[in-house]
Amino acid sequence: MKQQSRKFVRGPFYAQNAPLSNGPWWGMTLRAAGSMRFRWNEVNENRFRFFNDLCGGDRELAQVELIHSHTVFSVEHASELEGQQGDGIITTNHALLPVVTVADCMPIFLYEPAAGVFGVLHSGWRGTGIVRDAIERAEKVYGARRERFSVVLGPHIRSCCYTVDEERAQYFRVNFTPDCVTEIRTQHGIFFPGDRKKGEPVAVEQVPPARDLRYRLSLAKANLSLLKELGVNEDNIAVSRDCTCCNSTFGSFRRETIGLPRDMPLAERQKHFTVQAAWVMW
Repeated sequence: MKQQSRKFVRGPFYAQNAPLSNGPWWGMTLRAAGSMRFRWNEVNENRFRFFNDLCGGDRELAQVELIHSHTVFSVEHASELEGQQGDGIITTNHALLPVVTVADCMPIFLYEPAAGVFGVLHSGWRGTGIVRDAIERAEKVYGARRERFSVVLGPHIRSCCYTVDEERAQYFRVNFTPDCVTEIRTQHGIFFPGDRKKGEPVAVEQVPPARDLRYRLSLAKANLSLLKELGVNEDNIAVSRDCTCCNSTFGSFRRETIGLPRDMPLAERQKHFTVQAAWVMW
């Protein structure tokens, strides 16, 4: 069960394969909402207006500057996060709106009804495993129990578009599960379909012959294997089917920067794609 407006998508948490009607909702902005980029030393008026319209001033944003880490904060007041850097926020305060940013990386939404804990994580390839840190922290701080957690793996770059090299493939095979990596060969490059209705061009990432051997990586399978290992009930887990790279309603680092010069500095590349916000709200 998922609802979508022009600027964001939202959905419920699940328990025993049924949507929870009395819990919080998860949400994520779409490309049409514009960039939700967040830095403590910057002012993003677009982000401010979006959340003001979404909440009407009834929620206080709990936010951090992302650094692709396993750092998770447990807070009861937004002021506790002032100036902080990390990639996850959990709380029991319904007046807070925990929010992170993503752009192909996976947003992970959490809710444990008995302890009242909810939150959101930013989980890219470096951060895969942060869900373990978040659940263990919730158990320690709030007395939550892992088997009661409801988890949503939100829209992210899926294996259809996420290709990696041998080193990264091996890292995921060893640390998560072998079946999250699939070997592929291509001579023509990686295909990124544009939205023809909007006049967007088709983009192809050319793969040099020396890099012909590539791998597809499933962040979903990696996280599902980890959740199973942790003991989270699989009937309480929902996985979004949306790929942020091939679905142009979403912002995507890979799709939106594919035509840029390869030697462009990361700080400059970051200005050319649509950063999305992901949150959990009562």
